[in-house]
Amino acid sequence: MHNPVPIFLFRKVFFILFLIILFVPVKSFAQAEIVQADTLRKSDKNTEIKDISLKDPKKASLYSAILPGAGQFYNEKYWKVPIVYAGFGTLIYFIDRNTKYYKDLKQGLIDYPDIDLKYFDNSLTEDQLTRGKDIYKRYREMSYIFTAGFYILQIIDATVDAHLFNWDVGPDISLRLEPATIGAPYTSYNNTFGVRACLSF
Repeated sequence: MHNPVPIFLFRKVFFILFLIILFVPVKSFAQAEIVQADTLRKSDKNTEIKDISLKDPKKASLYSAILPGAGQFYNEKYWKVPIVYAGFGTLIYFIDRNTKYYKDLKQGLIDYPDIDLKYFDNSLTEDQLTRGKDIYKRYREMSYIFTAGFYILQIIDATVDAHLFNWDVGPDISLRLEPATIGAPYTSYNNTFGVRACLSF
């Protein structure tokens, strides 16, 4: 019998996808000003008008809801589009895999003891078939849940990016993450390892 994929693997895959799609190279967004569509800018010699296209969060949300990745494309975050589709491809793979294994074991139970499994050993007992069927049914349901969660996540990501599109990131403001030893009160240990965020101005 195939070894079932541990449940933490699904959580790990989803968590990695979450980090990839949301964590832009570590910079904090500082709002210097919200730029209007038609902004008057004065040069040393003359005054010129510069049109800056704003991104509408509602449009970004709608585009991502209709076609995943479209909101990221609208926000000009083109590098996120392949990540979105790679994420869906991975999750769809798990759905397909778990569905095939579940149906195979379910059919084996129906045909027992004259079983002819496609993906498992035909020497499985009735109890093993039942347990395996229940395991892969659960994994299939988890795959659907994670896929729905990732769908919502990419909509949220597109919406947030649209809000932040015209925010000016100050060159002197940055956020740095680094490992650190942190005191652990109310425990028998003096220190514990963690992550420290350092905000520089």
